[in-house]
Amino acid sequence: MKKIFIVTGFLIFFCYAHFVQGQESELKSDEKSDSLYFKSESLFKCSIKLPDNYDSQKSYKLVIGLPVAFNDFSAIWDGFKVDFIYATPQAQYTNLMDNKMISDWAFWTSYDSSTIARAATLTADYMADLVDELKTHYSVDEIYLMGFSQSAIFTYIAGIQRPELYKGIICLSGPGIHEPLRNPFAGKYDPDWLEEKYLDPAKTLRVFIAHGTKDQTPPYDYGVKSKEILSSYGYDVSFHSFEGGHIIDPEILKQALEWINTK
Repeated sequence: MKKIFIVTGFLIFFCYAHFVQGQESELKSDEKSDSLYFKSESLFKCSIKLPDNYDSQKSYKLVIGLPVAFNDFSAIWDGFKVDFIYATPQAQYTNLMDNKMISDWAFWTSYDSSTIARAATLTADYMADLVDELKTHYSVDEIYLMGFSQSAIFTYIAGIQRPELYKGIICLSGPGIHEPLRNPFAGKYDPDWLEEKYLDPAKTLRVFIAHGTKDQTPPYDYGVKSKEILSSYGYDVSFHSFEGGHIIDPEILKQALEWINTK
C-alpha cells in the first residue's frame, strides 16, 4: 500500500464554525500600522465518506480526521474495509509554503503566542461545532478524533479539552505532553501548549498513540512521554511504535482500525 494517498469523491456539506480571534499587534513593516485578529462566523467545507452499504436507519461510529500541510487525510482509509463514517474538515487557516497552499490549525504565522493560544481554543470550539453539525445529518454514537503531526496537537487539545464529545483520540507522530512546541514560522517555543488542569477530567478518553522510532519531528521519545503521562492520569492508552520516520504508516492504520473496533 502506498504512503501517498489520492483523493476520491466524497459527499460534501457545509458547516458553521468559529473563525479566528486574536489581539492587536504591531506590524514590523510599518510602525504606523497595526493589525488585529477578530472572531467571526464563517462557512467551512467538510468531506464525508460513508461506509459501504450505508444505512441511514443505523447508527455508526464517526471518525474525524484533521488534515495538515500537504497530507491528503481524506483518503487515508482507502484500501481498508471500514464500517464508520469518516469526516475530514477544512482547517481554519491556510498559508503559502513552497508555492503551495497548506492547511494550518495553529495560526502560527501570526508570530504571536497569545494569538496562537486563542486560535487553539477556537479550534476546540470549531470541532465541537462540527460534531453538532454532523449529528444533525447522521446517526452516530462513538466519535473519534484523529490527527497526524501538527493536527495531532489539536487532536490532543480538542479531545482533552472537550472529552464529553469523544470516545477516543488517535494521535499519529504527535508532540509530547508538556514538551515545548516549536513554531516553524517564528522559531519560537511554547512550553505550555496543553495545560495540566485539563488532563484529569478527560481520563475517560481512550487514546491511541503511534510514533516512528526514527522520527525526529517530533522525536520518538516525545510520543513515549505522552503515553507515560496520560497513563499516570488513568487514561486507557494503546501505544504503537514502528520502524520509520515522520510518516503515516499503513500498518499503524490497520492497528488503529482494529483498536477502534475493539470497544
